[in-house]
Amino acid sequence: MRLRSWVVSVALAVGVALPPALPAGAAESVAFLSPTGSSLSGTVDVAVTAPVATTAVRFSLDGIAFAEVTRQYAMATGAAPRWSTATDASWFPAGAHTLRADAVTPSGVVTGTKSVTTTRPADPPGVSTLNGAWSLATEDELPAGALDGSAPPGAQPAFSEAAMTTALVPDSYGAVLDRWNSDTGHRVLYRKGIDLGTLGTPRTHLVFESCFFACRYFLNGTEVGTSTGGYLPQRFDVTAAAHDGVNTVAVIVDNRKATINAFTTSHLYWQWGGLLQGVRLERTAAVAVTNITAEGTAAGALTLRAQGVNTGTVTLGIPANLTVVEPSGATVIDRTVWFNLPAGGGQATPLTLTVPNPTLWSPANPARYTVSVTPGSGYGQPVTLRPGFRDVAVSGADVTLNGQVVSNLPGFNRHADFPGLGRTQPDGLAVRELDQLYAKGYRIFRPGHYPTTPAMLDEADRLGMLVIEEVSIQQMSGTALAGTALRTFAKDQLSRMVDRDRGHPGVVVWSVGNENATNTTDGANYVDTLIRHGRGLDPSRLYTEVSAWHTADKAYPYEDVVLANVYYGWYDHTFADVPGLLDAIQSTAGNKPVMVSEYGAEAVAGRAGTGKGTEYYQATMVDEYNRLLGHRPHTLGLMYWTSTEFQCSPTWSGGNPDPVPPFHTKALRTWFREPKLGWKVAFAPVRIRELATFPAPLAGPATVTVPVTVDDIGGHGASGTLVVTPPDGFTAGPDRPFTVPAGGSVTVNVTVTGAFGGDAAPGLVRAVIDADTEALPRQLVPAPAGATLALDAGTDTSPVTAGYRRLGPSTAYTTTLGYGWTGPAPQSRDRTAPDDLRRDFATDTAPRTLRVTLPAGSHTVYLLVGDNQYAADRMTVAEGGGTLVDTGAALPIGTFRWYSTTLAGGTHDLTLTATTAGTYWKLGALVAS
Repeated sequence: MRLRSWVVSVALAVGVALPPALPAGAAESVAFLSPTGSSLSGTVDVAVTAPVATTAVRFSLDGIAFAEVTRQYAMATGAAPRWSTATDASWFPAGAHTLRADAVTPSGVVTGTKSVTTTRPADPPGVSTLNGAWSLATEDELPAGALDGSAPPGAQPAFSEAAMTTALVPDSYGAVLDRWNSDTGHRVLYRKGIDLGTLGTPRTHLVFESCFFACRYFLNGTEVGTSTGGYLPQRFDVTAAAHDGVNTVAVIVDNRKATINAFTTSHLYWQWGGLLQGVRLERTAAVAVTNITAEGTAAGALTLRAQGVNTGTVTLGIPANLTVVEPSGATVIDRTVWFNLPAGGGQATPLTLTVPNPTLWSPANPARYTVSVTPGSGYGQPVTLRPGFRDVAVSGADVTLNGQVVSNLPGFNRHADFPGLGRTQPDGLAVRELDQLYAKGYRIFRPGHYPTTPAMLDEADRLGMLVIEEVSIQQMSGTALAGTALRTFAKDQLSRMVDRDRGHPGVVVWSVGNENATNTTDGANYVDTLIRHGRGLDPSRLYTEVSAWHTADKAYPYEDVVLANVYYGWYDHTFADVPGLLDAIQSTAGNKPVMVSEYGAEAVAGRAGTGKGTEYYQATMVDEYNRLLGHRPHTLGLMYWTSTEFQCSPTWSGGNPDPVPPFHTKALRTWFREPKLGWKVAFAPVRIRELATFPAPLAGPATVTVPVTVDDIGGHGASGTLVVTPPDGFTAGPDRPFTVPAGGSVTVNVTVTGAFGGDAAPGLVRAVIDADTEALPRQLVPAPAGATLALDAGTDTSPVTAGYRRLGPSTAYTTTLGYGWTGPAPQSRDRTAPDDLRRDFATDTAPRTLRVTLPAGSHTVYLLVGDNQYAADRMTVAEGGGTLVDTGAALPIGTFRWYSTTLAGGTHDLTLTATTAGTYWKLGALVAS
């Protein structure tokens, strides 16, 4: 007998846009698609076409290597290769240059060039940017021992750079050249010569915005400082090591996993190492202000915190002119203030002034003041700050901002990871992405799992987005969290994060870690200790630790707001279980405000189907979480994990049944920032109700009308178009416009013409609002009609599809019925959705026998298998020892499949068996022609 199967395998027409077509004749050449012009400033997108066989493209400017993009993502995901990256023109010297792209092919290197001119803002007085060309090499490219000892040879001025490569700083070195990219990390050496001219008396400082992970800093062979952790700035007074003329700066960077794992888990995302953000040299007087922050309260208190240098032995006051301009443009303060710097330098005594009746900052009105501080001549550079006046607090079970409850904010998490850039982030790229996310509808985010850049926080302040910023302590054991070294590291990270970012009104919560062992006493004590430390620095914000322990977490008593990572419906449980889990977590935490800080599903862009790992399943998760939690009371918000894909680890699966390591694909947009279906569904103002299976004739083609009901879920009404992709073997009628009134619904009839075919894939009905927004598409599934026998298997009480007969556990075979169970009855389940035919099914772990009597002749028998809440395990249907149907593999959640076989007239005993012991066979329907 011939086995056939009818597979729910939808190749979504709503997935990733294809790369631009190659220009005619360009198949074996390299041509620049962007930049299109020759004058470059700020963030610049760089993209080329390349020969078909290209494995990698290396980008450089005047010999300064700045990015390599490989074919790895295309090979892993099946996408077309894209040869694109981004950079910042201000990282290069101003002037005329040659931009170059080298395509690596099996036949050799093919090169394309473009003449460009870059602009670079002038450095402020006393400041020299050190961004640009540096010499770079990994340890294995250098002579043995070059990076070892208290005076490493590689840090000495006379060290030969013959084995080193000229590379751009800032950089994530593994993204500059793929040969440097390693999951286990490296020790690397950076070197640069700088001409300081005649030094005179001022102090000389080196400032590194982010060196990841463990770094040693040298000037002229003398070690001038160390740092651990990255992401936050380090300032070193290098006056004693500097001399007139050319000086040699050297940095040894260690991002080996063995080094990182002493402080935080390294497998959750790619540990891009290097001088990730900018480097500069500053010349100051012996007493000077070097940094200032400003923050305001709803009552009008404006607090200025200055840091600076003071080589003297007593506290010294520095005068500065202060002006404060309100959002309307009116000046409310113009006066002289004094910053008292302690002996030896450091934090000045905070200065608090009063701004009467301030305009408050909020997401609805992100009003920012302009605070200008001009230290007296020679005592520091003028600074312009943009604080907002606002209060954040907890009131009962809610978070409040300026006394108003803030709840149900749509949010996202974001890793800074970009092709050819790694974790290095041009300011313009960060701003562009945040603007896109804000325009989509997002209002709160968490940089995961480390401090972000000031440019991104500035933009969040401008837009009115709330931010949860976090120190980089993840998934550490209770024993590790109890360790002195780790706690010292965590406190340092928290202190420096607060020092740098406290002036941003959008930052409302400090997080002391992610998914650590807070189900242990040591873990809870760590949270208590870190939050106490944080409150000593900044008592004005809320504190938390992001947890995956749900009701087993012991740290909730120390937190202001509970952030829970929830993946119900992905790793385990079902979507429907999520509200109950949130209720239990909130009860365990003493009814504190709660937030879903992570949820998500792996989705490979363009992958066909509806099961795990597809865009459709991810979009279903987004839609279900929005439906179930979008209006839950006492809930700060719901943050998707993540906004964009990133590199993770060589063995990453993330629950994807067909993973694409090293890439983490739970994101709503691809690594190259192309939208997936979940991105389009996330803010859809309408929702299509589940479609019932429609009766498809077995005897020949017919036109069938399918009613489609669209509900308004945004509260404002919407108009769009119903677009039908017909099932295989059917044609669709014309697309149908629809308009849904605010708070209402509309039913529109669509038509399809055809006949049921055993191997036909289902169709889709889409409610398209615009190119970037649509409702979750609903499957358009035919079911055979006009059959000799049609049985709807399920419980004894669940609804029965029109035209079908009930096959419940109590349906025993009789000759009168001509169908029913023989021997022990099976179990049954009712999932209540998606329709009467697919919502329920017969099931069991033990074999059970279904007897059917068919009239004379040959009959095609169709069997429906699937489960709307769990996977449908592999199963067989046999008769007399011969297998009639073998499903071959488990079917993903929500996937339904018709299998068919041929039976002659007469009575047949069909034995249903789960292939693996302890798993369940599942039968939703049986239809015989």
